[in-house]
Amino acid sequence: MNTTLAPAPEPLPGAAESTIDLTGVTSYTAGIVRLAQAKGLRPAWGQPRGHTRRIILNAVGPHGAFGSIVIGRSSGKVLRAEIIHGNDAKVPRRAKGTNAVRALLREVTPSACRQGCTAQSSTACRP
Repeated sequence: MNTTLAPAPEPLPGAAESTIDLTGVTSYTAGIVRLAQAKGLRPAWGQPRGHTRRIILNAVGPHGAFGSIVIGRSSGKVLRAEIIHGNDAKVPRRAKGTNAVRALLREVTPSACRQGCTAQSSTACRP
C-alpha cells in the first residue's frame, strides 16, 4: 500500500522551535501532531519504551496543558494519549485510539499563561 504524508501546513508564528520529525508515522498520526502544534502544546519526541514511542506535550507556563501521546514503534499509529489541563487540573484526561485522541486534543484550549507566570490558577492568567 502506497501512502504519502500530506504536506506540512505553514509554520505557526513563533513555532520555529516546535518542529518535530514525523518520519515513520502514519498520515493520521502526523495530523494529530500538527493539531497538537496548533494548540500550542509544543510536541517533542520522548524516550522510546518497549514497543512504543512517546511524544511529550508541554504548553508554555504552569497552567498550560501537558501530557503525552503514545505511538506504536513499528506501526507509527497513535495508541493512546493523556492530557492534563494545567497544574490546577483535577484529573488527567485519557483517550485510546486515533479518533479519541484527536477529539481530546480538539478540546484543549491554548493557555494565556506566559513563561514565569505566578498566578494561583489558570483563570487568573486569562487576559
